[in-house]
Amino acid sequence: MKLTGGQIVAKALKTYGVQYVAGIPGHGCWSLLDALMEPGSEIPFIQVMHEQSAVHMADGYYRASGRPMAAVTSIGAGATNTIIGLATAFADSTATILITGSPATHMAGHGVMQELDRYHSNDFPRVVEGVTKRHWEATRVDEIPFLMHRAFNTMLTGRPGPVHIEVPMDLQAETADVTIHPLQERMAAGRQRADAKVIEKAVAMLLKAKRPVIVAGGGAITSDASPELVAFAEMIGAPVVTTWNGKGAIPEDHVLNAWSVGQTGTTCANKLATTADVVLSVGCRFTDWSASSYRKDVSFSFPPAKLIHIDIDHQEIGKNYPTEIGIVADAKSTLTDMLAAISAEQSAAVLAERASYFSDIAALKAEWEVMLAKRRESTATPFTSQRPLGVLRQVMERDGIVVVGSGNTQGAE
Repeated sequence: MKLTGGQIVAKALKTYGVQYVAGIPGHGCWSLLDALMEPGSEIPFIQVMHEQSAVHMADGYYRASGRPMAAVTSIGAGATNTIIGLATAFADSTATILITGSPATHMAGHGVMQELDRYHSNDFPRVVEGVTKRHWEATRVDEIPFLMHRAFNTMLTGRPGPVHIEVPMDLQAETADVTIHPLQERMAAGRQRADAKVIEKAVAMLLKAKRPVIVAGGGAITSDASPELVAFAEMIGAPVVTTWNGKGAIPEDHVLNAWSVGQTGTTCANKLATTADVVLSVGCRFTDWSASSYRKDVSFSFPPAKLIHIDIDHQEIGKNYPTEIGIVADAKSTLTDMLAAISAEQSAAVLAERASYFSDIAALKAEWEVMLAKRRESTATPFTSQRPLGVLRQVMERDGIVVVGSGNTQGAE
C-alpha cells in the first residue's frame, strides 16, 4: 500500500487494536490526526485541554481494560507536558504509546514551532528518555511500520511501560509503498515461566511456614493473576495484603483479604506482615510507601522473615529486601505452577494446622473495622473522606471503579 506517514501510524494503531486516541490537535501533528478519520483507520479521537491529560487518560484506560491507548501531541514545550503522565505510567508499569510530531526534517535544529534545540537539534527525546521504556525518531516514511511494531513489542512484552515515537511533519505527509506488519508475527508468545525446582522449593517453604503472608502488587493485576492468587491463598491459608497498585487483586470482602500494607495501610495488614515468618511477594516493588520507609517491624520484618519474591523484572529482585528465593517470571504462570505443585491432601493438612492463625486474622480484621467505622459512619460535618466512599460502595456495582485524588482519600479508598 502506498501510504503517508500519518496513514501508516493510523492504520497500524487500528490494526493493533487501539480503540481510542487522546490528545491536542496542533501544527506538528495535524496530518497524523487527519489520518485517524480516513476509511479503514477510523479511531475515535478524544480532545483534551492539556497534553498531560491525554497520557493520564491512556494510562488509566490500560489499568482498567488491559489494552493500550494512544496519546498524540504536537511539538516543543507543549509536548513536554506529557512527561508527568509518562513518568506515572513508567513508575507503575502501564503500557501507553505517545506519538508526537516534530519539525520537518529540513528544518530540524532551526527552533521552529518551539522546538527544543539549544543543546541538540532536537532535545525532546532526551527529555522523555528517563520516563519511557524506549524512544524512536522516524527518519524515513518507509521505516515507520517497523517502528510501530517495535514500539508495541517493547510496550507490551515483559514489564509493560510507556513508549514514544516522534514523526517529523514532512514524513507525516510524504508517501511510501509499505506493509503494515501483523502484530502477532512480531510479538513473543506465551508467558515467562519459572524453573520447576525453584517452584518446588518455594512451595515447600510456604507449606512449612507458621504464619505465611502474600503481598500482592501491581504486577499481580497486570498479569491478570487474580484468580490464581486467590486460589493459592485459599489453598495454603495465607492472608493477602495489597499495595496501592495491587488493590483489587483479591476481593475486598474475601475472608483472607487483610487490605493495604504500608504507611497508609491498615493496622491488620501491617501486623500480619510484620509477624509473618514467610512472605510471598507477587509483583510488588516494595516502595517506601508499601514498606513504611523500610523501617523494620512496621510493615515487614526482613530478616527474620523469609522473602519469596516473584517479579517479571530481575531488577526488582533483591533491590530493597534480601530474598530467600527470587523468581523472575510471570506472576500468573508462576502461581499456576505453584498451585499444581500442591496436592489436595497437603492443602487440607496445612489448613487444619492454621486454625489458630485464621482466628488471629479474623480478630485483627475486626479491630480494624471498628477503627474504620468511626470515620466511615460518622455523621459529623464537614464529613470525612471515608463517608462518601462507604456510601458509594453500597450503591455501585461490585466491579465499579472509584477514582480518588491524592491525600487521605487514596489511603481511605
